[in-house]
Amino acid sequence: MLKSLLDGIGASVGAASFAVLPSFIQQYTASLSTCQSELARVAGNGGLAPDALSGVQQRAEWCGHAAQALDASAGVERVVAFFNNFDAGVAGSTLHVFQPAVQMSLDGLYFFIAGLIAGLIVINVIAFPFRAVARRRRERAYYR
Repeated sequence: MLKSLLDGIGASVGAASFAVLPSFIQQYTASLSTCQSELARVAGNGGLAPDALSGVQQRAEWCGHAAQALDASAGVERVVAFFNNFDAGVAGSTLHVFQPAVQMSLDGLYFFIAGLIAGLIVINVIAFPFRAVARRRRERAYYR
């Protein structure tokens, strides 16, 4: 009974965690687009030293290319593009304003199923040592 309860909890947490990933990637892409436009605006206003201006322009270009790569991909390719174009600063600011949502699409279903499986695997790996100890105790008690 406890095993079934733990499996259910692990599957639920995994499914919920993975199911909101497409929504986070979508909001991350929006943050990249905002980053690009704001940096381009700052670069266009002038008043920056040439070294700083060059850095701001390069960052704006990177944000634009990353947003385009994410927009042009779908499904698993989008997750790969997300990790290839991951920036901790943008992800942190996205997470700060993140509104969790489950996408009712085929991608959302795929991520839900993947999370379900991953949650079951993780909970069983964590519970394995405890089950082994309990099994040994039962065997010792049986043979006494």
